[in-house]
This record gives sequence, structure tokens and C-alpha cells, in this order.
Amino acid sequence: MRCLDALKKRGGRLAYPNGVEPAPRKRGGVKTTAYDATPGVSELRRLNRAVEAAKLEVPIAMSHPLARAAAAYRRVGKGHVLGKVVLKIR
Repeated sequence: MRCLDALKKRGGRLAYPNGVEPAPRKRGGVKTTAYDATPGVSELRRLNRAVEAAKLEVPIAMSHPLARAAAAYRRVGKGHVLGKVVLKIR
């Protein structure tokens, strides 16, 4: 898992869902925790608060009306799309 290289060497934390193959190998100084997700309204609210607090930004590469979903899918299939592809329903 290349993402492990981005963690702090001391004091880093990694959480991953049980069943991920291959399981991340343990590293000194990094706390590794496997978890089983618990779905529910309160869990989604907690996740939403965390996302808002982190001020995450999602880059939008392109936006298409739903009628052009097939064209958008073909474009994504070609690769090298930096950002999300949005389909407008309304």
C-alpha cells in the first residue's frame, strides 16, 4: 500500500476495513487499526461533521447532463481524468 508512505513515521495512524487484501503490514511508530463499519444515521452524521471540519475539497473535472452519461463514462474509461466526473440529474 503506497498510501502508507504518506503517514508520519512516528505517531501516524492507519484505519482500514477488515478483509482488505493484502492487509497493511505493521510499521513501528504507526498505530494500525482494522475495523468493521457500523452503518447508521448517527455514524453518517459523525462522518459529515468530520468532512466539514477538515474542509475537504473535491475537484470536479467535468460535468455532464444525465443524457450524456455514456459519453462521460467513455471519457473516464480513457483515463487521466483529474477530478470527479459529475452527472447532472436536473
